[in-house]
Amino acid sequence: MKNYWNIFRLKIQLRSLIGEKDQGYLSLGKKVFQLLRDKEWEREDLKEDVQEILSIEDEIEHVREELFREMGQPPRKQCQSCGKYIDSQARYCPYCGNVQERSKSE
Repeated sequence: MKNYWNIFRLKIQLRSLIGEKDQGYLSLGKKVFQLLRDKEWEREDLKEDVQEILSIEDEIEHVREELFREMGQPPRKQCQSCGKYIDSQARYCPYCGNVQERSKSE
């Protein structure tokens, strides 16, 4: 039997992470606008914001994968190159294009 409480918790966590990512986009967008306005191109805080958003995106993918498992979805695998979750039968990663090794059963 599916654990509905855990599914509910994961969905809330996912919404929260997506909200955090959206706030990161807003912050980054404001700084990019300021760069364009002021003609400043080298700013370390932009790199930090981008890295924070990438970190949140990774966490979102992990929560989504856990949610898929809780809901009885088919298992996915992680790309050997970029670490993104992809279809278990994929021969190429749709994110980075890396060729995926076949399992011994294929």
